[in-house]
Parts: sequence; C-alpha cells; structure tokens
Amino acid sequence: MAIVIIQSSNFSAEQKSRIGERVITALQQEGLNPGSVVVLFRPERGDIYLDGMLVQAQAPVAAQPPAPPAPKAAAPIPAAVVPAFKTKARRSKPELEDLKKDLMFALQDKGSLSSFEAQVALDLKDCDWAPATLRRLFTELEEAKLISKSGQKRGTRYVWKGIVNTPQSTPIVKLVKADSETDQA
Repeated sequence: MAIVIIQSSNFSAEQKSRIGERVITALQQEGLNPGSVVVLFRPERGDIYLDGMLVQAQAPVAAQPPAPPAPKAAAPIPAAVVPAFKTKARRSKPELEDLKKDLMFALQDKGSLSSFEAQVALDLKDCDWAPATLRRLFTELEEAKLISKSGQKRGTRYVWKGIVNTPQSTPIVKLVKADSETDQA
C-alpha cells in the first residue's frame, strides 16, 4: 500500500479532492493499483522554508495536551446518532477504507495497539463484527509492511513502523546558513 501524506492547513475540501485524485491517478499511471493508495491530509506542524541554501525552522506553538474524553452516558445512543456502517451486516469498500485510515491514524498517534485498544480508539467496542474486521485490516497493514506484529493471542500488539505522532517537548532549533559576506569578514 502506498501512503502519501500532505501536511497543509490551506486546502479546502474541493482542493483536497482534486489533489488526491491527481496523486492517485499519477501513481496508477506508474503501475500502482488505485485501491492500494491512501492520500492523507494533515495540518502542518511547523514552517520550514527551503530555497537554495537557506533552511529555517520556526519553533512550533506549544503542544496542548488532549482534552480528557467526555464521560459517556449510561443510556444507549439513539439509532440516528450511530453511524449506519456500525449496524450493517457488511461494510462497503469505502467504509472499510475509511476504517483503515482511522486505524492507521490511531496507530500513528499511539505507536502500538492491541485489538481491544483499536476497538476502543475507533469506537467499535459494541460491534460484534469489529474483532474479525480489525484482524483483516491489521493483516493488510502488516502485508504492506506498515506495521509489525508481536505477541500471541490476547497479548498481540501491532506496532506502527513509521514516524509516530508524539508532541514535541523541545522546540525545533532554528538553522540558518551564514551569508558568504559575513563568512569572509
């Protein structure tokens, strides 16, 4: 599976759709199956300027801790609020692809997950079909070499092989190449 990550907060939904379609088309022309390409749009985390010899990274805004989860009501959620794909006997391909993207985001944020933790992170713990579907998705991600599997049975953990999204505790250092005039002085 090919993953293309575009970090920018300046795109509208229409622009993301056009750009995503162009990226998938370009990769398809290079021989990749369009169903195996994921284009992820994320907000940018810092400004980096590259032009010739100058590299400048500005310190990011201090990361705010995530808000604590809202307490869940004891009453069951009305059927109108529950997404339709959770109650259907079978999920469509686009619904499964969205679920796979959400699973990849959860793995990138946490670094590793068990099947139970993935069910909680994706809010699927009340879905009877979730364990089998997540096993299939984990297998697809493992075959695509995006995750590795460790442990057995209930101790199985799935570890994200790429960069894990952890908040930066130290500011990014500002790098600037000195002008040639000041080097000679």
